[in-house]
Amino acid sequence: MLKKLFRWNFTKDTGIAAAAGLIMIALSLLMIPFGGNTARDTLISFLLRDLLMIFGLGVVFVSLYIEKHGKETAEEIGFTKLKALLSLGVDLALAAALLAMFLKDEMPHNVLTLPNLYGASYILVAGIFEMTFIYGFLRMSFEKAFGIIPAILLTSVFYSFHHAGFQPEFLHLFLVGLMYCSVFYITRNLLVIFPFFWGVGALWDVLVSSEAGNEIKNPTSFAIALVILLISAIWIFYQKRRRNTHAVKNLDRDHGHAQ
Repeated sequence: MLKKLFRWNFTKDTGIAAAAGLIMIALSLLMIPFGGNTARDTLISFLLRDLLMIFGLGVVFVSLYIEKHGKETAEEIGFTKLKALLSLGVDLALAAALLAMFLKDEMPHNVLTLPNLYGASYILVAGIFEMTFIYGFLRMSFEKAFGIIPAILLTSVFYSFHHAGFQPEFLHLFLVGLMYCSVFYITRNLLVIFPFFWGVGALWDVLVSSEAGNEIKNPTSFAIALVILLISAIWIFYQKRRRNTHAVKNLDRDHGHAQ
């Protein structure tokens, strides 16, 4: 049991994970000079955060890593059918408890507005990145190298600093990271966190409690969310088709050799 909590097994893959995590933070830091509302700021933010970070690291990088290392890696990241129903049940229960706690402290007004819908759509798309890259890939890599406890701490640090360019609330987000990362280990399925438990926390944190939410309550953010979802779907479809074509070619080649 102790070996699961703490270990030392630093490998090439650990270095790759750390480097990828630092690239994520660097992309966030590069956003700081471009936090305005000009067309240039919007374009650069789209390139740095949406295209390179969310799509590049969260979709392309993670999918290529899984393809290289196999199905078992996908399950270790948290993409698994095991305990799926239990995970969704816990997810919903925690989401309801978190929402009740929020509503007890503060009752927001005019929540169901079009600007909030724009912001919510963007936040949920960004959440896919956090699940795949941070709570999935980084956590798995750190767990393999250092054990569960250091993985939770390191993942939470990277989660906190990944917000440096757009929501620099480091201690608060570190604690949020600890919460989500710890909950993951209830079932080791990402469905235990996303979309409900994480969604309630993220939507409230950004749209209600933080001024950072004002920057994404616009049609542009909604359009960007749709674009990222579209190109992500195209990429996944392309990857699946390429794997199937490769498998058919290998099957034909093996059949030819057998004859």
